[in-house]
Amino acid sequence: MRPLHLSLALWTCVATALYADDSTPTIRVVADEWPPFSGAELPEKGLSLHVISAVFEHAGYAVDSDVLPWARIMDGVRRNEYDVVGSLFFDPDLTEFLEYSQPFYSTDIQLVQRRGEGHRFTNVGALAPHTIAVGDGFLYEDEFDGADHLNKVTVTTTLQALQMVAFGRIELTLDSVDVVNYAMNTLDPPLADQLEFVPGIMTSQEVHMAMRKDFPNRDQILSDFNASLQAMQSDGTLADILAVHVDR
Repeated sequence: MRPLHLSLALWTCVATALYADDSTPTIRVVADEWPPFSGAELPEKGLSLHVISAVFEHAGYAVDSDVLPWARIMDGVRRNEYDVVGSLFFDPDLTEFLEYSQPFYSTDIQLVQRRGEGHRFTNVGALAPHTIAVGDGFLYEDEFDGADHLNKVTVTTTLQALQMVAFGRIELTLDSVDVVNYAMNTLDPPLADQLEFVPGIMTSQEVHMAMRKDFPNRDQILSDFNASLQAMQSDGTLADILAVHVDR
């Protein structure tokens, strides 16, 4: 009887594994290059992918993550090649095909100037006399994003924008303070002596992940994610992960 018991035990293990594979597929998580939130060379691929992977794993899901260009991400999500997009501010346009999770981080959006320029942010309308470098397709703050009358100069990256301000080609730029600090302190340290934040916060933005709406069991998976996120916020695990990537 022992061989039969062993065979039955082995079959039970195999069947359980197969069932688990079918019921909990590996979730494919992607984000674009936007340090410190996401980056191919960052620890754990950045704050956002680190948090998302840890929360999913806490909830019992397997995760595969990657950092890709934004256009490829959007195309891949529509083709069902990717399941979750990270490093997102809330964008109503994306809700057509993505369902947002609860936020796991909040970051301030602030203008940057050359040291000693003396600018102060009061409202978006007051920015009209100035030239402002903005990222191509970036979201900052609703009123600012829709202010087509402002003199905006489109650039590819936040680092490029900061360098243009430092060289005097542009008066101002803006982004998440975490992104700006990473660029100035890590990517191009001399910028830290040349630039400073403009007093006054434009807005605060929450950082999320979002899952494609046609993903099987989407509602249950998002519910599990949000529950695990709350648990990790309560027990301090989330704070430990964030501390790897940003100083607060």
